Amino acid sequence: MKVKNIVLYTLLTTSTLFSQSGEELFNKYCAECHTTILGVDESGGKIKNIYGAPYAKDVIHKLKTETKTKEEFISFIKDYINEPDKRKSVYGKKAIKQFGLMPSLKGAMTDSESSILAEYLYSDYGKEPQKTEEKVVSYEKDEKSAQLEKANEELFNKYCAECHITVLGVDESGGKITNIHGAPYAKDVIHKLKTETKTKEEFVDFIKDYINEPDRRKSIYGKKAIKQFGLMPSLKGAMTDSESSGLAEYLYHKYD
Repeated sequence: MKVKNIVLYTLLTTSTLFSQSGEELFNKYCAECHTTILGVDESGGKIKNIYGAPYAKDVIHKLKTETKTKEEFISFIKDYINEPDKRKSVYGKKAIKQFGLMPSLKGAMTDSESSILAEYLYSDYGKEPQKTEEKVVSYEKDEKSAQLEKANEELFNKYCAECHITVLGVDESGGKITNIHGAPYAKDVIHKLKTETKTKEEFVDFIKDYINEPDRRKSIYGKKAIKQFGLMPSLKGAMTDSESSGLAEYLYHKYD
């Protein structure tokens, strides 16, 4: 009897340890199609992100309006991800034709995991983590600052460096060697923007607004640069508001 109890306890604790959060399940099974930006559509004078499936936030909002209760929402999600069907879709034939019918996730998750995912979509998706006030000693603050700096640097490397830092070649015309980038060089952009914004707050606000809604009229560079490099793709939905704030802060101090 004692052995049975030990085995049962081991199974329960192992299950708990290896269970995945709703966010982890979403990133594993949903994010690639419903949040990853594949490109931009500039038709009609407005920039729209292109995804591999309807944008997650829009799907959740639409489904919430069509289901009366949280229970109905969760039941629909669990049923649909296991048995996708054109007749069940909250989107019309046009969307099915554009994106295709999603593949079934039957067997990919346990019933418990699909419940966790559906619960996450209903209650927590897109929410900023709550900030808690806590007292920390100075070395912990330094460590936290270093971690934040690293996280912001990773955001820069992920979303900005490829165009604004990576050297694609060199221009030797005029007897001077100039690096060629896929967009204006980051250091030059930051310096130029600092001269055009009066405060750090204005700088941060501009960056956050521009990376979400790029617009020729907002650009600090002229038509020549837009013609040469094109308009940057929108990063709307790629980062949380907190992450875009962190990235903008990082850029402000990057070349101090």
